[in-house]
Formats: sequence, C-alpha cells, structure tokens
Amino acid sequence: MKRVCLLVLLAVLLLCALPAQADEAGVLTETELGKWLNGLLLSTAGVEPMNAPVGEEALTEDGYAFIYDTATFYYNKPTLDAQSVLNAIAVTDENLSMPRGVNLGVPQDALMEAYGWMNMDLVGDGSFATLYVLNHLPQGAYWALAQRNGSELQSVQCAIHAYAGEDRYTDAGILYTVMEGAVTGIRVYGLNTYVTRAEVENNLQAVGGVIEVDTAQTQGVTLVSAAQAFGQSDMEFGGIAFFTLTDADAAAVFGQPVSESWAQDDTGAWLHMITYNSTSLVFTTDANKQNAQLETLAVTDASMSGPRGLVTGMGLSDVMALYRSDGTGETLDAAALLYGDGQNAPYGTLEQSGNDATLRYTAVITDAKGAERQIVLHISFTDGVLSEWMLYTF
Repeated sequence: MKRVCLLVLLAVLLLCALPAQADEAGVLTETELGKWLNGLLLSTAGVEPMNAPVGEEALTEDGYAFIYDTATFYYNKPTLDAQSVLNAIAVTDENLSMPRGVNLGVPQDALMEAYGWMNMDLVGDGSFATLYVLNHLPQGAYWALAQRNGSELQSVQCAIHAYAGEDRYTDAGILYTVMEGAVTGIRVYGLNTYVTRAEVENNLQAVGGVIEVDTAQTQGVTLVSAAQAFGQSDMEFGGIAFFTLTDADAAAVFGQPVSESWAQDDTGAWLHMITYNSTSLVFTTDANKQNAQLETLAVTDASMSGPRGLVTGMGLSDVMALYRSDGTGETLDAAALLYGDGQNAPYGTLEQSGNDATLRYTAVITDAKGAERQIVLHISFTDGVLSEWMLYTF
C-alpha cells in the first residue's frame, strides 16, 4: 500500500510542479495547495482506509470514497494502484492543519482574513461577493467568490486555473462551507479536472461581474489584475497600427467618411478631422498638409476592437481585467489609482460618478520615428457598460 500511495502522490505533485505566477499576490495558488496535498498524502501513505476493502458501495459523484480518520479521499477506482487518480478530498478532522490555518470549526472571521482582505464587507450583488480576481493568463488565473444570504456568509470558493498544457488549465480549488459563523465543511475539488482557456475566461467574466467597483463606498474593492500595464504592444490592434496609419490610409480601413474638415493652428500646421460611422480620427500634418500623423482615435462602434480586444458593450470589471490593477484603493483627487502615481506615466486611474465611470491608462511609448510620446487610453462607461474608447497623444 505504501508504494501505491507514493505512486499516486507523484500524480498530485504535478499540481505544484507548475510555475505559480501569483504567490506574491496573496491568492491561493497551485504551489500552496500542492504542498498541503503532498503533506496529507505522505501522512496517509501505508495507512489502510477505515472502510477497506473499498467496494462499489463507496462510489459517489466524486469517485470512490476512501475514509481515513482525518479526511475522505475520492479516487477514480476502488483500488489504489499506479492508475489510481485522486479527484477530491473532504476534510473531517478539526485538528487537520489546513492552508492558512483555516481549519474546520474556525470562526468565519479567520476565513475572511485569509481570503477576503480586499472585500471584508462582502460588497457584491444579492447573493455573491467577489473576494479577489487575478488574471495572469496565459500562465493562469485565480479567483475567490463568497456566497451569502443577506449578511450571512454561506461559503467561500477559492479557484485555481493553472496552465497545464496547450489550451488546458486546472479547475481545482478549495470550497469552504460556513454555518452559524463557523467553517463546517472543507472540500478540495477538481484535482483531476481540466478546462480550456475559453472556459477560464468565462469564469473570470462571471466572477468579475459580481464586483461592485465603488472606491468611495468601500475603499480598495477594485479588481486586482496582474495583466501587463498599457504600453507599447497596445499600439497595434484590429488591423491598425496607430503610429503608421495616415489619413490617406484611413478610407481603406473605415470606408467612406461621413464628414471631414481642416483647421490650421498658430504654427501653420494643420489638423485633419475625419468622421466615419461611430469612429472619429484626428491627424496632424505639416503646413503643406503632408506627413499626416494620427493624434486621436475615438470609437463607439462595437464591430471594431481596440487594444487587447477592447469593444463597446463590455462591462467595467471585464475591461479592468485586461490591464494591470494593483487594487490598493489609493486615491488621487476624485480618481482611484489602479497603478502608478496618477501623474507620471505609466499609470492607470478609475473615476466614478453614479453608474458611470472612466478608465484612463497612460504610458510613454516610442513611435515609428523613434520619438517618445505620451499616449492615453481613455475608456468611458455608461450604466456600467463601455460606451466609447479613445486613444490620444499629448
């Protein structure tokens, strides 16, 4: 039995052999869960289950139940050998040490302190509250969701989607059940379950949609994202290269303009303003109306995608997941800082007024001529939905 359990252990080791990209973010990762699993499996190596021999009567929806004095292990078959696969674990002993000290029987405050530091007040919709979301795709993604009945906490789920091969991610995690203010159930799930990247992204969208981003009401309840900050790579999107698109090229991309006009500034240079259906562009040219350079692109058309697939109609939390957000809750004037200091690029800010919001991401980017230019991605939301996105230089 000891040799068999160690063979099974090797399979579980794969969970923590993957590179955890989020250890410093405070979320539950594959490394943390894997270490706990390894210790538990080693402690039961060579120990006969209490219900040995395991028969068909032990079959559940999670697999065949192997009952030990600290937990019940669920395998894909009623015998332990080199082909046995661990599917899930249900903890039964209050003295079994768990990740972050959240054992059976501890008060729910300990559970919230371990995973809910960003949303201790459980701000969300009527039934759910997002505790954290960390989008680190393609390497992985992590989220935690609390379920409640009014102010009564019922459960907390901490999910791990770690990269496990081409279009293959883990779907593991820990589900804590809460009753009368204490943790009454702990289930480690999905140890042999995998999903596609599209399914991971759907999960992130669903969980992110629960977030009520309102820094004025609950400081720090903003989406945490480990995505890259807005920058150089965002200047090419949807078949457009921002720094090389000219007014002569625009018609090939956007079609026949609805209107266009010219205006000359004090230096003799010209501004060429062109309006298409749901899209507006402003170019600067020299005194001879030559050497056009795009300065502003404003889009309200849902058929045109912007940097990182940005499109009108997206929700606020979905857009915030695309770009870096540290979730510190710090403010500058009326804006919440997402990263940076809000004055010196690079930085990101969020401003809110009722159900409307504005995201601004600013970066210093090198243009096609090798000159450094300050670029802003300005994203407007009406009733929580993206209504316009704009790129401009200054």
